[in-house]
Amino acid sequence: MTSLLRRFCLRKRQEPFDISVFPTIGARLFPSTNRCEKRLVAGPQFFDLPERQALTAALQGSRSDPFIFLDLGANVGFYSLWVVAQARQSGQVVRVVAVEPDRETRRRLEFNISASGAEEDITVQACGIGAMSGRANMTCDARNRGANTIALTADDVAGSFEVVPLEELCRRNAIERIDALKIDIEGHDYAALEAFFASGMTELYPEMIIAEVGRKKGTPPLIRLCNENGYKLLKRTQLNAILTRSRTQAESNG
Repeated sequence: MTSLLRRFCLRKRQEPFDISVFPTIGARLFPSTNRCEKRLVAGPQFFDLPERQALTAALQGSRSDPFIFLDLGANVGFYSLWVVAQARQSGQVVRVVAVEPDRETRRRLEFNISASGAEEDITVQACGIGAMSGRANMTCDARNRGANTIALTADDVAGSFEVVPLEELCRRNAIERIDALKIDIEGHDYAALEAFFASGMTELYPEMIIAEVGRKKGTPPLIRLCNENGYKLLKRTQLNAILTRSRTQAESNG
């Protein structure tokens, strides 16, 4: 029914669409070029609901002040803005770092942040996340900007952008702990997390990780990687895995 309603809303109407997607959160949507923006045109209450519920539970159950959320592959910001919306409702303070290397997608992200009055809550970083520092170019998907991919390159050529490891991102933003992390960087997720865990900086290990793992049955390599580093699977959704850090593992690392 939601799909039919969405199709009706989009029929013969020119974009963009300016709507309220979450409480206190406004967004400008370009549904023809981005699947996640299309999903918000109608039925925003269904958008990645288990993932958003997990973030809400993590926020409400946290004593951190501020609650720190890293959104790696932020797209146009719906995860980041959801955390801000929930913090406003509960009266908590949040600090969000939203990483988005694609110029046009980042422009939309920054507009949505401004439209939601969240400039003080969200810092946008114009880089990619990878296993090591370097440069990359963007390969764009004209129908779904969320499926844009990056290709590593050794040269600082026109249009290229910086790629940094997760621990370097934390250093640059003076982050000493991570309460929750969402990672969706189109094929580079495993390598980035593997390098991060190998760095030995256990004090930075997130309390919760939301990671894209795909639809295949069985246990994906990324889930196994997280299991090996002290995480347990809380829930698997259509595309993502929600993992929480083992209490015993967290306590053993201080």
